[in-house]
Amino acid sequence: MEIKTDKYTIEYNKKERIVKMEGTLRLQGKDEYRDIFELLTMAANDTTGLPLILDMKGLIFLNSSGISSLSLFILKMRKLDKDIAIRGSESIPWQMKSLKNFQKLYGKVEISFS
Repeated sequence: MEIKTDKYTIEYNKKERIVKMEGTLRLQGKDEYRDIFELLTMAANDTTGLPLILDMKGLIFLNSSGISSLSLFILKMRKLDKDIAIRGSESIPWQMKSLKNFQKLYGKVEISFS
């Protein structure tokens, strides 16, 4: 499954359990993030026993509404008791600052940077 616009791409690879996020996400409010949240939820429901991987290395920008939506998704993963791994980029400042906060929401979040 894929969500693609001229500003961002969200692609789910079921075989590898990876949701790849690239581009710039500046959507306004939780409602505009609904399709992305639903894609993430579908991916989480497909994943059993192994972690779902969020590859955010190509996500240049994520606004506060996006961070809030992602936080809600992390809380949903905690409720489902599913493992999640987030891959970020050391060269994107907001990721170094914000992605670590997801571990505070759910201790099973594994975060790595490259």
